[in-house]
Amino acid sequence: METIARRAMVMRAFSPSAPIASKALFAGRHEQMSELVNIAYQSGQHAVIYGERGVGKTSLARVMKEVFDTPNSWTSYYTCSSGDTFASIWRGILSDFPMTEERLRAGFASGTSLRVKSLADLLNNSEPTPNEVRRALELLGDVDGTAVIFIDEFDRPVDSATRAQFADLIKILSDQVAPITLVLVGVADDIDELISEHASIQRALVQIQMPRMTREELIEIISQGMRTANLSFHRKFAERVVRISQGLPHYTHLLAQHAGVNAVVNEREKVLEGDFEKAVKSALNSVSQTVREKYHRATYSNRETLYKQVLLACAMAEKDDLGTFGAPDVRDKLSEVTSRRYEIPSFANHLTDFSSLDGPRGGILAKRGTQRRFRYRFIDPLMPPFILMKGSAEGLVSGVT
Repeated sequence: METIARRAMVMRAFSPSAPIASKALFAGRHEQMSELVNIAYQSGQHAVIYGERGVGKTSLARVMKEVFDTPNSWTSYYTCSSGDTFASIWRGILSDFPMTEERLRAGFASGTSLRVKSLADLLNNSEPTPNEVRRALELLGDVDGTAVIFIDEFDRPVDSATRAQFADLIKILSDQVAPITLVLVGVADDIDELISEHASIQRALVQIQMPRMTREELIEIISQGMRTANLSFHRKFAERVVRISQGLPHYTHLLAQHAGVNAVVNEREKVLEGDFEKAVKSALNSVSQTVREKYHRATYSNRETLYKQVLLACAMAEKDDLGTFGAPDVRDKLSEVTSRRYEIPSFANHLTDFSSLDGPRGGILAKRGTQRRFRYRFIDPLMPPFILMKGSAEGLVSGVT
């Protein structure tokens, strides 16, 4: 029974499958948290949190909602869907805020009656304008002082007018110095991908890019989680987890969770370096089915090929600040994987297949640039760590893990 309880502690301490929602379990991102606090309490400013998938944008937003949820402020969190519009987003947000309306009692009864409704009822128009939303939000500010509203998955709505209306609303709120802060969160390489009308609101919209986490931040995730689970850990174990995670907290949580469970099952209070290999093997089945299927399609063959080794070399290749790499980077790592020197023509077709738009092995890499100067980038940032885990489990590579 004690083992089950300790195992449950480990499972709660690390969260690879869902965003962190409690600041007690959150680690890292101190700079971004501080910047959001400054924005929320500065009149006329709003924020947009953007970055690639898997870097922890939603976790940051959910934890900051908890931070801002004080007696002197009101917070709301809304997650967009592909079918959302400007109207549906704001009806969803404002319906969470009840308001009390006083009315005279009917007939001969004295006094007043109380009727509760939400701020969404103030949007009489089926297609509210930015100004109508602004008026409802200003009422919210009058009641609670400061309001911080997080709108996650902002890149998902496909309605072309939605982003333009949000840009108008942000400009209006900024000009009116309303005590409201909007925080838009979405997957994007740059701000242009989230707000097409950004030029007119640049002074009002502070851009917070979420880069991949640093080595120190990932170590902090492991330290805090293990401490919560009443476990200690070997430093070499943490270093190997950090290397394979490539800055993505999802894999740090995933491997630390499996390693912690393995230590508990073996009645230990310390996670050892040897738990890393066991964690990798058990964690492989926990990775997204989409990632696993794409990897299988890209590398499967009835005969001996280099597809698996080339894809592993791509995952190991040195990346620039944009996450791209070239064929020479792959060549150097392929030599490490195979213990044999391959020149670029030997695997050029493999890179072409991985970056094909319609081939069975395509959809893995995006290709940019011109002939002989192509740069490649993994379309799904969650793919490279999975490839490294597969390579480690199959004995193809050990240096990076």
